[in-house]
Amino acid sequence: MNVLAVLIVGGPLMAIAGLPAVADHPAPLLANGPLLKLADDQDFAVRKQAYLQKMRNEMAEWRKKMHAAGERTEAAAQDASADTKAHLDRTWAATERTWRKLQAESAEGWDKTKTAYERSTAELRMQWHKLHPEDAD
Repeated sequence: MNVLAVLIVGGPLMAIAGLPAVADHPAPLLANGPLLKLADDQDFAVRKQAYLQKMRNEMAEWRKKMHAAGERTEAAAQDASADTKAHLDRTWAATERTWRKLQAESAEGWDKTKTAYERSTAELRMQWHKLHPEDAD
């Protein structure tokens, strides 16, 4: 009977003896990893949407300016060189391309694309002021 009691009580204890190896398993870290990733993704999505909304307004203003400038350009054609106007048009096209890319960018490429977009809008602003120095942006 003592042997039976030892087997009944000792069997589960011997099985538990292998638990430290299981307890060191990285499974709990894997469970926390996706949760942290999800929180980072949500934080990025919130920051991205706030930035995009601000830039949507800026891009809408630039579209209005570029459209109005196209109408005024014929009247002011003698004042500005064709090269300057062409450079403004190329810069505007590049800004629109980087804007579209920025809207679709993931967290991994966000910083690089955002920098490219900001560089493009700065160049656009500079080219705009060459043609329209009276327009205080």
